[in-house]
Amino acid sequence: MRDKAPYVRINRLNRERLKGLKKTFNVKSCDAVVSILLLNRNKEYPEPSVENLMRDSVPVILTGIPGSGKTTFLREQVIPHVNSTVFVLDVQDEYPMLRKVNLGEFFSLDFATVDRKLRYVPTSNVDVSKGEADSIFRHLIMFQKDLKEWTIIVEEGHRFAESPFLKSLMAEARKRMRKMVVVSHQVEPYEGLGIIYKVSRNS
Repeated sequence: MRDKAPYVRINRLNRERLKGLKKTFNVKSCDAVVSILLLNRNKEYPEPSVENLMRDSVPVILTGIPGSGKTTFLREQVIPHVNSTVFVLDVQDEYPMLRKVNLGEFFSLDFATVDRKLRYVPTSNVDVSKGEADSIFRHLIMFQKDLKEWTIIVEEGHRFAESPFLKSLMAEARKRMRKMVVVSHQVEPYEGLGIIYKVSRNS
């Protein structure tokens, strides 16, 4: 007879928090949420600063638990000091100071024109947003030679962890663009593609 899996008591408030994180993390179970939190807690990565983030053109994976200040750090500390064009895949619509473009406008951009701050906000439907993101990644790959003065930020990178186009873009980013930053609480899919920094405090 198989042993039954042990049950753990969780109070109602924490159960609701886990359900919220399950949606944020885009995973299927509360157990997966706990696994992500424990994995993130047990791995120590250096804390980012504007200086070490923008020191060179090596891609960066910016991680940390939800609410640790990853987006705030990029929005309020990094972007104001970037002297190149910035493009953000703004999944949660958190960069209101950047000019929003639609897909048609994005595809018609002259990438050789620099000194702009732009963002694209994909649809809230997760599956549709993945298709939109892949079309953006493919387009950026086509015009890599013109991205020398571009800083590209991909929010909610865990949502696109299975995209071969994002990984291909990251693999070439060091040679092709000013900087690429992927924000993700899951770093395993991106290990070997860049430097990992962890935000561990509210900015």
